[in-house]
Formats: sequence, C-alpha cells, structure tokens
Amino acid sequence: MGIIPEEKKIQIDFKRDRKFFEQEGSSRAITSGSLYMFFSLIYASCIWVFVILATGWKGLQYFGLTTAINGILSLIGIGISRYFIAEIKAAFIINEEFGRIKASTYSKLLFLIGLSLGLIMIAAPFIFGFFLTNILLRECIFASGFASILIYSVFVLQIGLEIKNRYDIIAFLSVFGGVSLLISGFIFIRFNVNPFWFAFYPFFNITTLFLFIYFFYKLAPYSIKDIFNASIRTRNMKKRASPEVKDLIEDHQIWIYMKNSAFSMITNIQNSKFFEDILFFCAAIYLAIFTDPSYQGFALSLLTVLMTYGAVKAVILYYAGPLNIEIAEACAKECHETVEDSINASTRISSILALGFLTAMVALSKDLLLYLHRDLFMEGAVFNQELFNLAQTLFILIITGQFIYGYATLFGNALIGSGNAKLAAKGFGITLCIILGTSPIFIFFYGILGIGIVMLISSLFLLPYILIQLKRKLEINYKFRINRLIPNLIILFLIMFLFPYTSTLSVFIGIIIGATLYLFLNPFFGVSIPADLQMINDLFNTLKLRFIGNLIVNVMKITYNFSPLNKDRIILEQDRLVLVNKK
Repeated sequence: MGIIPEEKKIQIDFKRDRKFFEQEGSSRAITSGSLYMFFSLIYASCIWVFVILATGWKGLQYFGLTTAINGILSLIGIGISRYFIAEIKAAFIINEEFGRIKASTYSKLLFLIGLSLGLIMIAAPFIFGFFLTNILLRECIFASGFASILIYSVFVLQIGLEIKNRYDIIAFLSVFGGVSLLISGFIFIRFNVNPFWFAFYPFFNITTLFLFIYFFYKLAPYSIKDIFNASIRTRNMKKRASPEVKDLIEDHQIWIYMKNSAFSMITNIQNSKFFEDILFFCAAIYLAIFTDPSYQGFALSLLTVLMTYGAVKAVILYYAGPLNIEIAEACAKECHETVEDSINASTRISSILALGFLTAMVALSKDLLLYLHRDLFMEGAVFNQELFNLAQTLFILIITGQFIYGYATLFGNALIGSGNAKLAAKGFGITLCIILGTSPIFIFFYGILGIGIVMLISSLFLLPYILIQLKRKLEINYKFRINRLIPNLIILFLIMFLFPYTSTLSVFIGIIIGATLYLFLNPFFGVSIPADLQMINDLFNTLKLRFIGNLIVNVMKITYNFSPLNKDRIILEQDRLVLVNKK
C-alpha cells in the first residue's frame, strides 16, 4: 500500500469542537448549504403533509395564490439580500467600521422597501377594485400587503446572521414556519374556519420573528439601533464615518448599491420562485376570465400541489447563499483555488441531492398524485382520468423546469459573489422576457399545461448561458464528477418505478428504501468522495447527532473501499480519515 504525499492527503478532522462556520473554504459552503437543506427539508415535509391534508379544501387556493404573490413581492428583498451579503462580507474584511456603516444603512433601506411594497398592496384592492373583480384575487393581494412587511423585517434580521455564516441558526428557525403552517392548517380544516383568514398564514409563525430578533441581538456585528439611526444618503454616510473610513465610501454609494442590487435581484429571481409565481399568477388571471369557477378552483389547487413538489429544487438553492459568501470572500483575498473548489464542490453535492430528488419525482409522479391527491380528480364518485393524465404530464414538466432553474441560480450566485452580477442578471432578464412573451400564448392554447411547457423552454436557455459566462469570467475548470452518478440514478428510478405501491404507506416505504440505497451507493460509484465526509461530520456534529454522523461516515467509507471503481481507499489514521492509494 503506497501512502500518498502529506500535501495530497484528504484529511477529515473529527474534533468535537470544530466550528465549520469559522473556517473559510468549500467545506464551509457545503456544510452551510447542507445544514440549511436538512432543516428546510423538515419545513418542506410539513408543507407537503399540509398540502395532502388540504387537498379538496378551499383554503388551499388562498394558500397557493397568496404564496405566489408573496414570492413576487419577496423578489426584491431576496435579490438585494444576496448582493448585500456579498458586499458587506468584503467590507468587514477591509474595515470593521466600514462594514458596520454599510450594513446598517443597507438594512434600513431594505426595510423601507418592504414597508412601501406592503402599503401599496394593502391599498391596491381599494384603489383598483373596479379592475380586480375576482374576489379571490382581491383578498389575496390585500393579505399579501401585511405579509410583505413581516417578510422584509425577517430579511433584515436574517442578513445579520448570514454575514456571520450562522446558517445553523437560520436553518433551524426555518422549521418553525413549516410546523406552524401544519398546525394552523389542521385547525382551520378541523374546525371549518373561514379560509379567507388563511391568506394571512405568515403571521401564524410570528414566533420566528422574535427568535430572529434575539439571535440578531446576540450575534450580528451591528445592532438594531444602528439600523434605526442609519441614513440612506451617501453624504450622511460619509459625514458619520471616521476619517480613515470616509475615503472608502464612494461618492454615489447608495446609487451603486441599488444598481448592483437590481442585477442581483434579477439573478435571484428563482430564490423566491418568481418564474413559477408569475406563471401561476398568469394562469389565475386566465382561469378567472375564461373558465367557470369550479374549474378555476381545481386548477389553482392542482398548481399549488405541483408547485410544492417542484419546490424541492430548493436543495440546490440552499447552497446558493453560502456559495455567494465564500466566492465574495475568496475574491476579496484573491484566492482563485478556493473559488474553483467551492463552485465544483457545491455543484457536486447539490447535484447528488437534486438529481436524486428529480429522478424519484419523475418515477413517482403517477403514484404520488394517485395515492396522496386522489380527491383532486374526483367528480362526485367518478375518477376523472383525463384530468389525472394532464396533471401527471404537467407534474414532470414543472419539476424538470424548476430543477434547471435551480442550477442556473446556483451558478448565478457565484457570478454575484465574484462581482459579475450584471452578467448573471442579463441571462435571467432574457429568460423573464421569454416567459412573459410566451406564457400568454401557451396558456391560451394549452391551458395550465402551457405553464410546464414555458418553464422547460426558458430554463433550457438560461442554464447554458450562465455556465458559459461563469467559465469565461472566472476561468473555472468544471470538475463536478456527476457523470458517475448516472448508474445510481438509473437504479433509483427502477426501484421507485417498479416498487409495488398499493397505498399511501407503501409510497412512503418505497421512498425510504430508494433514498437509503441511493445514499450508500454513491460512494460505490465514486460520486461521494472522501472530502464529503468532512461535510457530514460538520453537519451532524452541529446537529448534536454525532453518533448518526459517524454511522453514516463509516458505512460510506466501507462502500467506497469495497468498490472496484475507486482507485484509492479511505483509512483511519490517528483519529482522522485519509485517502491512500490501493495496491
């Protein structure tokens, strides 16, 4: 057995006190994204259960439409936040006071934008009531105005934690949203509460706001008082700064920030599901004008269900924010190797999860709809096979388009972190024009099926564009290693497709079996490489589940070593795992 040189060893440190968020590099980006994903999947599971329970309930229409409107309103905040974090992270590296001044000023500006949007939406149904004749649209727009103020308040607080890379806290708090939605949804359905009030569902999770305030106070490198006292004029920013910081503030700092935030906003359109929300909103208008109320209710409920499944593309988006931060910090320190490693590692890890989800969803499309949402297709006592076939086709189109959007957003955030937000924004802007130009045509001729067609067409333009720009500007050598994932994806598809489903319980059992085999076969095919064990170690140590983490690591190590496809193997050497050549 020949041991590879010390500088080429992949070493996995199993110290209990290792804090991943204090150590820069690809491992921190991956662990942050994975931790965010872990808790967010719990959140998504709660939403999934809620959607199952709410199938056939009128409140599902309010939830789906309000969620779409909230997503559109959140676009500005999410886009600004991504550029905000990248710039403030770099500013704190240069000078702490410089970072604090920028952070407090931009936070105040962000909150005022959210407040303005909220007030406009609250007033819109009264001012434009003559045009908004559909009651469902009016009520959801009104409720979204109040939600906007709450959402932007949380944005401001969350950014303070993201600057410190505390995705462990942010991810954990996301669980409360899913739990509150599930509990409140059950109460509404069980006691037949007026579904209109469910349009205000973000306020059922007010506890999270107070928890964010607490953690912001404890950890953020600036205070709420700093935000309150900040000025949103460049001249006043300079006036309040010390002499050594004053020269760091550009003459038109606020204007430059808003311009680059606009580019970032366009690039991060998909963090708030903007493309899907626009299509959902277009469909709602079409249904309100050209169809009868009963079909409108079915179609909106179906779209809510399908968009919920398509939202699992978020397993990619969870890595976008951490990757943005790592790229920004690495570029500020002129460390090209960290930039390349972070992009390749984040893409490979997110692909393992994302492509696994996509494959499973395609294989299960028929069974998920049949066993979990059968009531949608019942007309009295008769099952409508035509509507079911339409739903299955639309299901596959939507989730495929959404996953491609997810990859484009991941790479777009790498461009933002590197200071090339304008290039990324150009691609997303063209895609938005494609959607706005083609969606009325396809929806008119193909009904709600047109939504899926438009998503697929536009996404197949966007992803290649972003990949080309990223390689051109950052000179990245792509080493994703996901070609080895293909055999495992085929195995996963066959397991999911051929499993004998007979009930809701059998669907869950099939998912668990397929996911477990998929996880532990990835090392066998060389997709999950030894460096991933560092991420797993960090992730489960942070979750205080060290035993489970060690169990997963050991099984993956055995699977990796057993495979004849891998030319090296993993051994334990002085409490750390190292990679050695096979002989």
